[in-house]
Amino acid sequence: MPTCAACGQENPATSRFCGACGAALAPASDVRKTVTIVFCDMVGSTALGERTDPEVLRELMRRYHAALRACLERHGGSVEKFVGDAAMAVFGIPRVHEDDPLRAVRAALEMREAVRPLGLDVRVGVNTGEVVTGRGETLVTGDAVNVAARLEQAAHAGEILIGGTTAALVGSAARVEAVEPLALKGKAEPVAAFRVLSLVTGADAFPRSMETPFVGRDGELALLDRAFTTAVEGRIAQLATVVGPPGIGKSRLLHELLARAQARLLEGRCLSYGDGITYWPLAEIAARIGDVRTALGNDGDAALAAQRIDAALGVPGAAASAEEIAWGFRKLFEALARERPLIVVLDDIHWAEPALLDLIEYVAAFAQGVPLMLLCSARPELFERRPTWATPRPNVLVLTLEPLATRDSARLVDALGALSDEQRARIVDAAEGNPLFVEQLVAMQRESAGRTLTIPPSLQALLAARIDSLGLEERSVLERGSVEGRVFHRGAVAQLLPAPERPRVGTQLLTLVRKELIRPDQATLPGDDAFRFGHVLIRDAAYEAMPKRERADLHEQFADWLAARLGDAAPVEIVGYHLEQAYRYRAELGAPDPALGIRAAEHLAAAARAATLRGDVAATAKLERRALELVPDEHPLKRQLLVRTGRTLHNAGELDASEDAIRRAETLAREAGDTHTLWSARIELALIGLFRAPQGAIEAALETSRAAREAVPPEDHDVRARAWRLAAATSNLRGQLGERRGSLDAAVAEARAAGDRALEAILTTELAPVFLFGEATVADGLRFVEEASERLGDVPSVRAFCLHVHGHLRARLGEVREGKAEIAAYREHARELGNEAMYAGTAGCIYDVCALGEDWAGAEQALREAWPILERMGEKAELSTIVGRLGMMCFRQGRVDEAERYARLSAELGSSEDALNEAVWRDVLAHVLASRGERAEAETLARAAILHADRTDTPELRADVRLSLAEVLGTGPAALAAVREARVLYERKGNLVSAARAATFEARLAG
Repeated sequence: MPTCAACGQENPATSRFCGACGAALAPASDVRKTVTIVFCDMVGSTALGERTDPEVLRELMRRYHAALRACLERHGGSVEKFVGDAAMAVFGIPRVHEDDPLRAVRAALEMREAVRPLGLDVRVGVNTGEVVTGRGETLVTGDAVNVAARLEQAAHAGEILIGGTTAALVGSAARVEAVEPLALKGKAEPVAAFRVLSLVTGADAFPRSMETPFVGRDGELALLDRAFTTAVEGRIAQLATVVGPPGIGKSRLLHELLARAQARLLEGRCLSYGDGITYWPLAEIAARIGDVRTALGNDGDAALAAQRIDAALGVPGAAASAEEIAWGFRKLFEALARERPLIVVLDDIHWAEPALLDLIEYVAAFAQGVPLMLLCSARPELFERRPTWATPRPNVLVLTLEPLATRDSARLVDALGALSDEQRARIVDAAEGNPLFVEQLVAMQRESAGRTLTIPPSLQALLAARIDSLGLEERSVLERGSVEGRVFHRGAVAQLLPAPERPRVGTQLLTLVRKELIRPDQATLPGDDAFRFGHVLIRDAAYEAMPKRERADLHEQFADWLAARLGDAAPVEIVGYHLEQAYRYRAELGAPDPALGIRAAEHLAAAARAATLRGDVAATAKLERRALELVPDEHPLKRQLLVRTGRTLHNAGELDASEDAIRRAETLAREAGDTHTLWSARIELALIGLFRAPQGAIEAALETSRAAREAVPPEDHDVRARAWRLAAATSNLRGQLGERRGSLDAAVAEARAAGDRALEAILTTELAPVFLFGEATVADGLRFVEEASERLGDVPSVRAFCLHVHGHLRARLGEVREGKAEIAAYREHARELGNEAMYAGTAGCIYDVCALGEDWAGAEQALREAWPILERMGEKAELSTIVGRLGMMCFRQGRVDEAERYARLSAELGSSEDALNEAVWRDVLAHVLASRGERAEAETLARAAILHADRTDTPELRADVRLSLAEVLGTGPAALAAVREARVLYERKGNLVSAARAATFEARLAG
């Protein structure tokens, strides 16, 4: 029998609308919910049956079942089944409530007491967890059910055992004690369990802390202050209602007002369920007054008013209509207000019965000549039940609380706990201006000892209850919006809804806006309206309520709709994400769709290529890894993705993982006879070899480059481009920058022929050493930067590269500080994008500009920072030169022994084929020996450094080592000749700073 989601009424199987409230009944479908399950079993039932007459036993069992059912249903539980002397009930079916765990514990305690007059005893297990159920059904499935049953079986007579999640959600509303974790049948690990001792009288499922600092509500407090002043000075009754979603700070604002108001306070709270709740808040107020008749005084109407108040309080023999009861309480409040200004606080009136809402409005409208303020709090659902509540009236204030500003949330976090800047920022971001969320998240952060921030189950329960209270079509709209994400579009929701519901989507969206579950947002799709979930957790709660099979279908439908809606402009990463989600859910449910996985991987791979063009290494690696998981080994895309991932991991500084991925691609390609991927992999492995084991690797790399170009057909431009790139890398290691330029020019031509802009951009940036350190002049370099920008357009990676090259060139023209700033910005950007290899390698760039400005300490800092990164990568080619440069910086700062250690380590790490490094470490060691007076040995090393530098076509290196020879020699014609040669080389390059320095040295020697 289908159960109405709106009111809980069971209906005949053929019904389309609820016979009790008229709401549309949900079609049969599954839904995921977090519910609380109660298992109750009679103790000693076998012995009882043995000694009791069957007819007497039948009557006893009837009364036993009736007692259990009454307790469970009184607190909102749905009895799923009675089996003999055992009962199972679910709290959260048909509707989830934020306090379901507390309701279940209350029912368990009442059941235990209810059966004792029958001479019986029970044991109870209570557990909270996620289950799957059919809409309108009470049957639930999930591990949470099994655990509840096992807890009941483990309990002793008269004992109530609850699970860990239930205990956390009940919180301070119940007194519990931990028992030894239970080794439950079917559970791999012991399960936490707690024994319920008692309830805490008057405690709420979500206690409202009034000690929380008051922040960000000064304007709202001023409005309430003004209303109270009007009530007192004008003796005009005021009705003020503070409205907002759970946790937004309604109670805290009211508490701040009441703390400063000079008035008598009477408070009552509406209940969400129970018997006789219509006038419950007024009963609480009457209890605080004490003797109502004395409070009414000797007015002629006092006796009649007291009689009508008695009727509201359920006093036997007293009877009155709703209108008469309202009149009686008006008389009571007027009598109290004549003695002293009176504030009557009524909390949570969104749960109030219509009669109580009528009473509040009546008192506000008809109370005469007294300083009275009716102060209410409510959630936005109030306006669904009573739209006229917000109607403007002279003595009525409706105050809607917005989320706290970011700065106020940060102040609140600081006041609640000492956290790191990162933790504070994470909490402020996650709480999104909700003070209760701030409190709960701070507490959770403290409990997790600084680990990853998790969302407390109390907040999840609060939001799940809001979602579950929606009508069927409202909920359907919200769920489909959650598929698109935190921000979603009307068109997408309409497309994902069943056809009969599409015409009403606009109405449902407006209703959800009024309920503050969503709000309008900036659309990213042309011609459409966009909405944003009021909080990301609302989106999560709506999404998680859907079964995974439905999520899979909706994700695929959304991907198809978005691709059709935008065509070639469709964002491949977003389309790929939704296809990926659809594939993963189906695979999880045991029905993988390989074709869907390939589609998803293709879109993710395309998104990865776009990220490469941006220079975003971290995003590229993440996208490629996700794509890899979706493709079977036998598919060609798997091999291609493995090679691409290997390249990306190389840039990310993960050389071990890079090599593993590429070797796996090589194996798969060889088995499949895939020549393209086979040579792509071999080229990348040779490139890794140049960096990790440079000694002897150059010849092997050149042979791989040549063989690749011969093995693939002329139209395989990708392999040919990368083969030329490998050749260029060997040229760089040998210091042959002219040769490097020729190889890279050939590679660029192949990349253009392939139409691969990302590869062309990468190859263009690798021309930097040619223009910075080769025979090209500074002016040539500046022209190259302009041409690269014009040719490749506004490509982020190229734009950043040009900034870097420009910094080097500016430094050579005398703008050393500005040049360093540009290079530092480039490096930081590379690191932010996850390019650790680039960040570490460009420490030499900081060294370059710092050396021009004789900032030895600044250069040392950059080189030292790069060392551990390169060492962790297992990279030796770059590290050897970094260490050698560091030795020179130590020498310049007077640390001679340290400089010697680094020079010798550089020689050990480097390759004899690396002319740059061979020159650098000899240069450092020559200075060290000269400083110790060993000038002959120093001169030999300095001249050897010149021989190695002259193997290269890098004029500044050749000039640097000639200056070093002059420093080692100290004076004389040979020193003067060396300086003159250096000056000429610097001038030919256009390096004004070094040329001027050499000229000064030359003049000193000549003088």
